[in-house]
Amino acid sequence: MAGNEQRVPSVHDVASMVPSDKRCVAESLASELDFMAHTLDELKAHVQRHGAVDLYRNGAQECWRESPALKSYNQMVQRYSNLARQLVALLPAGVVDDDDELDLWLKENG
Repeated sequence: MAGNEQRVPSVHDVASMVPSDKRCVAESLASELDFMAHTLDELKAHVQRHGAVDLYRNGAQECWRESPALKSYNQMVQRYSNLARQLVALLPAGVVDDDDELDLWLKENG
């Protein structure tokens, strides 16, 4: 990375900052968040390729509906956000600096 850029910590980096007595839970949350991030990427790509709605056919009936991929994406992104909050809540007091880039991102997205 050039210049002043800092690497955004991964969920596993955050889990490693959790005290050892809670680290097992933190690693479990981090693994779930990692899986969800990859799944969200796949769902997002599907929606970008195929659109937010699709034509549903049931016999002679046809109607437009929200894409099942979009519906799954919207539900999972909320769950991802909740798990991210749970992981950050395991951090000891003072680890979270309210003005660094991660914290600003968590405030906006978490």
